[in-house]
Amino acid sequence: YGMSLLKPGVSCAEVTHKINAFFQERDLLKYRTFGYGHSFGVLSHYYGREAGLELREDVDTVLEPGMVISMEPMLTIPEGQAGAGGYREHDILVITEEGNDNITGFPYGPDHNVVG
Repeated sequence: YGMSLLKPGVSCAEVTHKINAFFQERDLLKYRTFGYGHSFGVLSHYYGREAGLELREDVDTVLEPGMVISMEPMLTIPEGQAGAGGYREHDILVITEEGNDNITGFPYGPDHNVVG
């Protein structure tokens, strides 16, 4: 769902609020651990500064074609509850004129991403 929201003209905060609503409707928002994604490139937090392009409620940066951003929602459900544990997908997307292009190319789901 979240990747379909990444397109030109939409702010990081708007994307975050919509994903929050999606999780809230399913009573999962309380298990969210942090934001839903971040930029890659000169604004990336990997280079020692806070990114102006992160999928968080307090970031109003508007997505534009050519921007590169990750989508990586994570839920951590406490031990003793149904579905306990954590799960996180991580996709890297390029914002295009019409939407986005997922350049990750890795299969989804527990069959591919569960260790142990």
